[in-house]
Amino acid sequence: METVTRIAGIIIKDGKLLLLLGKNHKELWTPGGRIEPGETDEECLKRELKEETGVNLLSCKFFKEYSGKSFYHPERTTIERVYIAEVEGQVKPDAEIKDFVWFSKEDFENKKYPMITSTQEALIPDLIMAKIW
Repeated sequence: METVTRIAGIIIKDGKLLLLLGKNHKELWTPGGRIEPGETDEECLKRELKEETGVNLLSCKFFKEYSGKSFYHPERTTIERVYIAEVEGQVKPDAEIKDFVWFSKEDFENKKYPMITSTQEALIPDLIMAKIW
């Protein structure tokens, strides 16, 4: 089974979490992407945030690592390393991103949007439990 490593950024502004909607998808996910050979986690996160959202990474702090089946490719295992990210700039989705949402706790409680299972069942509860969001 193929294993892919994804680096994700948690961006919180005014108490809301930035989530993205990819083209041809209906579920929200965290900004980030697959790490390239020779890249550090921070370099990957910086590149992915710029590519997907147009924002610049100022700093990041490791939060947690998750591992499991890929949501869109169940034949793959995904290792996702999540960082709390400080950024600057306005969010402007790029060609692979259809839209973005500043997601509130009320949106989460009301299940307002469909999202990737691991984000809904593990990451967001962990962020709340750690009092990060």
